[in-house]
Amino acid sequence: MLDLLKRIQHDFATLDTRAITALTYAAVGLTAIYYLKDPNVGAAVFTSVGIPEFASLILHPTRSNLPALSWWVAVVTVFYIVIPLILIKFVWRSNIADYGINLRIDPGFHKLLAICLSVMIPLVYVMSLTTGFAGKYPFFRIFNGESYLGPMLITWQLLYFLQFFGLEFFFRGFLVHSLKPALGLYSVFVMTVPYCMIHFGKPPAETIAAILAGIFLGWLSFKNGSIWLGLILHCAVALLMDLFALHAKGLI
Repeated sequence: MLDLLKRIQHDFATLDTRAITALTYAAVGLTAIYYLKDPNVGAAVFTSVGIPEFASLILHPTRSNLPALSWWVAVVTVFYIVIPLILIKFVWRSNIADYGINLRIDPGFHKLLAICLSVMIPLVYVMSLTTGFAGKYPFFRIFNGESYLGPMLITWQLLYFLQFFGLEFFFRGFLVHSLKPALGLYSVFVMTVPYCMIHFGKPPAETIAAILAGIFLGWLSFKNGSIWLGLILHCAVALLMDLFALHAKGLI
């Protein structure tokens, strides 16, 4: 047994500790999100800390499912943003800006954004006409007959955008740039595998598109040190997906 432990220690000693930490955390963090995002877990948490009213709002909503969606966003914020930032700043003692949130805007940013939107908007509209898309989106639901065009939809979109910031920071920022010193450009493709997998259960076209988007946006972050183009695209597409879906259902 001692010999086996020595061999394991020897093999692991040759590895890049930052890359191994990032990949191990990705497995742990994504697992935690998958199980903790369940509204029943959120209700149990609020009940255990003496706030049963919040638990009731999550499990038995009367106006909308915004409380349950807020729990989901809170969970992903912790595991996509807060813990990775703690690792970067306090464990690795690194500059947070080096992990995809460099504020520098490269020449050609606006042109590339316009090109991407001109391609993606028609595709999103066509997808919105499919039954699979209409059945999945929007995540936000109103139960009491209020109009969708109101404060609750705005609140949901702001929460949704926060979730997308976490998504882009975690995959295109934290993972790509943690793996970059050890794997080089392979870091983009390693990141794309779990990114694709979190889309399982969504319409097939969206899951396939996630592979292409993961590679393209990962490459941009790898080259430019920035997740901002991916974030803007994600938020724009998400907003349009919700509006197109609501329009197709006759709700706006």
